[in-house]
Amino acid sequence: MEQVVKDFLREIGYSENIIDNEQEKRVSNWLRWYKGKPKEYKYKIYNGKKFVSRTLKSLEIIPQSCSDLSDFFFNEKLEITIDNKQVDEKIKDCLKQNNFLSNSNKLMQLVKALGTGAYVPYLKDNVLKINYIKAPNIIILDGTQENVNSVLFWTISKKLDKEELIINAHLLKDEGYVIYNRKYEKDKNGDFKKVTLPDDLEYIETKSFLPKFSILFTTEVNNHDINSPYGISCYANALDIVLSLDRAYDSFDNEICLGKKRVYVPANRLQFNISESGETVPVFDENDVTFYTYPGKDNDKLEESDFKLRIEEITSAIQAQLNLYTSKIGLGNNFYKFKDGQVYVNTDNVISTNSDLFRKIRKQENIITQAITDLIYAIAELIGVKEKFSISIFYDDSIIEDTEKIKKQALSEYNAKLISKPQYFRNVYKLKDKEAIKFVDKMNKEIVDKTITDGTEFELTE
Repeated sequence: MEQVVKDFLREIGYSENIIDNEQEKRVSNWLRWYKGKPKEYKYKIYNGKKFVSRTLKSLEIIPQSCSDLSDFFFNEKLEITIDNKQVDEKIKDCLKQNNFLSNSNKLMQLVKALGTGAYVPYLKDNVLKINYIKAPNIIILDGTQENVNSVLFWTISKKLDKEELIINAHLLKDEGYVIYNRKYEKDKNGDFKKVTLPDDLEYIETKSFLPKFSILFTTEVNNHDINSPYGISCYANALDIVLSLDRAYDSFDNEICLGKKRVYVPANRLQFNISESGETVPVFDENDVTFYTYPGKDNDKLEESDFKLRIEEITSAIQAQLNLYTSKIGLGNNFYKFKDGQVYVNTDNVISTNSDLFRKIRKQENIITQAITDLIYAIAELIGVKEKFSISIFYDDSIIEDTEKIKKQALSEYNAKLISKPQYFRNVYKLKDKEAIKFVDKMNKEIVDKTITDGTEFELTE
């Protein structure tokens, strides 16, 4: 952490002890694994003559799984609704201008990877802006696992030829929140020097108890420190599995390399012939790696290797490790499928309402809903909204369904004359209103054309 951040903490009355150094180390470690191929992937093998340095091949499953987890929540079907139309339009404009959906998806990927993230809305030249803050740039000053009251955010960015460090602290006082802002620029010596800001920007008394930030966490308890207010990486307790998975994948690659066809040729067989033009040409191409030369006798024969590839066995081992990993991080069993040397999302795997994944998704939705709600109320206060309003947030449920259960329920309701035929097809096949009616009309016409007398009112059966 930059020294100027520690100096600022002392300036506002906090000691450096407020910084959780162990949490910083954990986040740094999770980030190493997220970037891929950490030091644990470097190893040496003795080949009988010397130690050869190697690096494990990797499926890069960590960033892929964090991305897939984020897609459950922040996709095009996320719907935020405010019951006041004018307020709804104002808030939606602010979110759209800040590319909220895309930036939230990226932030959520890093929340899953590093455990914590934050939204920080603010006004710049009377325009609403949102900062999306990553875990390494968050220092919780007053908080528990249930609630965060005071927090400091800091970011480093490059603008043209300048490197800037921004500090933004939100402290809960008896009279409400106060906000500190500081700006520093790096000089030619590599030191950050303070840039003077207007007094009304450096220190802001909001006179409000509504925080101008909202925190995102993962759902898991931080078992590394059960009293910590910070979240935990979704793969924090699965690093051994990730390493085993990539060892299996590395074996998959080695199997192909070691299984290459080789022809062993005695050195004395590497004779030369004279071509019709008088040139000396070798019997074997010395640049062809298919041939391997060894010292031999005149009567030695050419031999060839005939290794059997263990592709099926290693593929099964990779799949087993994938299943362990996805179960550990909350994606359930069989979420991924290893095929043709690549990892795919297993489209045959139905996410039912009775699955572990469904429950994990619902728990994470609760946390995200609270964060988005807090963000919207903060935005409303910043842009001067005075009206009262309520917020509803709907997520993409099309990926979570027990198809057989839905079909049986809809069939039962239709036969009991509780729903219409179009509603049956809306429930079972997710057709929209007009599509469902059009489909029923078309189906009834086909039945009539085939001279079935009860074409307008038929009974669906299993």
